[in-house]
Amino acid sequence: MLSYHSAVVSSPEKTESTYTFLSPMKTKDLREKSLPEIEDLLRDTSKELVDLRIRKETGQLEKPHMIKSLRKEIARLETLIDEKREPINAGSDAGELSTLSALAKRAGVSHRKVRRALAKA
Repeated sequence: MLSYHSAVVSSPEKTESTYTFLSPMKTKDLREKSLPEIEDLLRDTSKELVDLRIRKETGQLEKPHMIKSLRKEIARLETLIDEKREPINAGSDAGELSTLSALAKRAGVSHRKVRRALAKA
């Protein structure tokens, strides 16, 4: 279940509107989610970023730092989606395919080190 925060924004016309933005989840918690759940989070976060950009252009955004944090959250989600989707040849004679995160877990290193090692090969 997603957790939402609400913020009240007052526009120049003195009307108030409420919008929500997703609180960033820890990467550890995101890794436990399934691929469709992560894709839904990415879609929601992208929509939220568009909304914040529109509010910024109209001068209604009180927390401009949220744009940067949403961009980082989107990058984190896209990285996790790539990790879960990407089958990698483990390099063994059996020709078995594995995911980047499974290889990293087996080797006891971060997925970035595995990706760098595969890129060099």
